[in-house]
Amino acid sequence: MDIVSFFETLAGKWFSQRTTHNLADQSSQAGQSNLLIEFLPATDSDLAQACAPLGYDPSQIACGLRVNQDSELEGKTQKIQSSALMVIMAPAPSGEGVLVQAAASSPTLQGTYRVDDEVLTIVTPTETGQIEERLWFANPSLRMRTSVVKVGDIEQVASFCSEIRMGAPKPAT
Repeated sequence: MDIVSFFETLAGKWFSQRTTHNLADQSSQAGQSNLLIEFLPATDSDLAQACAPLGYDPSQIACGLRVNQDSELEGKTQKIQSSALMVIMAPAPSGEGVLVQAAASSPTLQGTYRVDDEVLTIVTPTETGQIEERLWFANPSLRMRTSVVKVGDIEQVASFCSEIRMGAPKPAT
């Protein structure tokens, strides 16, 4: 599956159940989110605008996503709402590409992506380490997502999400 087709399958409304484990203090926290993911074509002006500060050529954009998230965490009374833009740059011949993540409340992040055997892997460097996320589909309406946050070479936080599509999947074009 090519990268644009893979990202098109992510579009839709999703309900996410998440468990996060802090490995340092052996604590866990559950949460749930409603995700609204909009697929954006390479020509969307918001994608070019998000890449401009990093100096990327807009003609190299493959596609993008706008992700709106409404979350609740176990033990917290306040909901968390966020919106982010993901810009997927055209992959190199090796299949690896650059992914830019822009959100109003955070600095713009730049990482790499790769799809192998229909599993998307995103690696995003941070100031202190990296975040590695994997996403795959069990079927068109059920996807799984894992992430590991490393500080240096030490894994600090691990999470698992199961996400259910709310409504029928968008027909293939």
